[in-house]
Amino acid sequence: MAEKNQKITVVTVCYNAVNEIEKTIQSVINQTYPDMEYIIMDGGSTDGTVDIIRKYADRIDYWVSERDGGIYEAMTKGIEHATGDYINFMNAGDTFFDNRVLEEVFAGRHYEEDVIYGSNLNRYKGGYKSFHPSPIDVMPGSMPFCHQSTFTKTSVLREHPFDRTFRRVADYIFFRNLYENGGTFRRVPRYISVYDEYGFSSTINKDAYDEMCRAFGWKPSLKSYLGKRISASIKGILYSRLKFMIYSRRKPGKYGLDRKHFSQLTEKF
Repeated sequence: MAEKNQKITVVTVCYNAVNEIEKTIQSVINQTYPDMEYIIMDGGSTDGTVDIIRKYADRIDYWVSERDGGIYEAMTKGIEHATGDYINFMNAGDTFFDNRVLEEVFAGRHYEEDVIYGSNLNRYKGGYKSFHPSPIDVMPGSMPFCHQSTFTKTSVLREHPFDRTFRRVADYIFFRNLYENGGTFRRVPRYISVYDEYGFSSTINKDAYDEMCRAFGWKPSLKSYLGKRISASIKGILYSRLKFMIYSRRKPGKYGLDRKHFSQLTEKF
């Protein structure tokens, strides 16, 4: 007898995301993998986001719209309602790479590792850039993968809750602590997500900089802070449409003007 598929919970956290939430919802509910549940935690949106969620309510297993203490509190609430073996966080603005991601990663397979992770596309205003995970042993100093391209055991997320003294990088702190305490990780050769490079975690202000220094052990300095502010402010220039037009020809598969310029990875597991 074939082993039963592992159940996957996808959690979307959103707040005033009326222009982004529908594509995220469609990306999740159109997955071909049958053993999946979908949870949406909305932070009390007032811009029409809730109307879009209601439009798809019959395809969503649980959703609520209420004020919360930030993204990691909302994610924690999502974990509390999850009944799947693994959880993926696909937040507003982000999407799965295609409709077969969950099926290709999980159908007919059984995992024991704490975290399953893969590749992603980064979406800029000018186009798309592929990102493949770094070796897992870089974890003590940097995030080796995109959070949206991970599936983490529900039991592990409950045993090791996010440190909500961090408002932007609590996910990195979670993965780092897990790695340093013997957690197990497995990379799968697939694109998992398309990540919006202009989301909440991409903005830099003084609070965000101070938190990053605390998380990564950086020595704070005005020069470093201003450098990161400038880099963030000129992202639109660094990743302009013109750049992607040029690089999509020079490095096809790495850069592309459109999502359709990328094909799913085909390496065998």
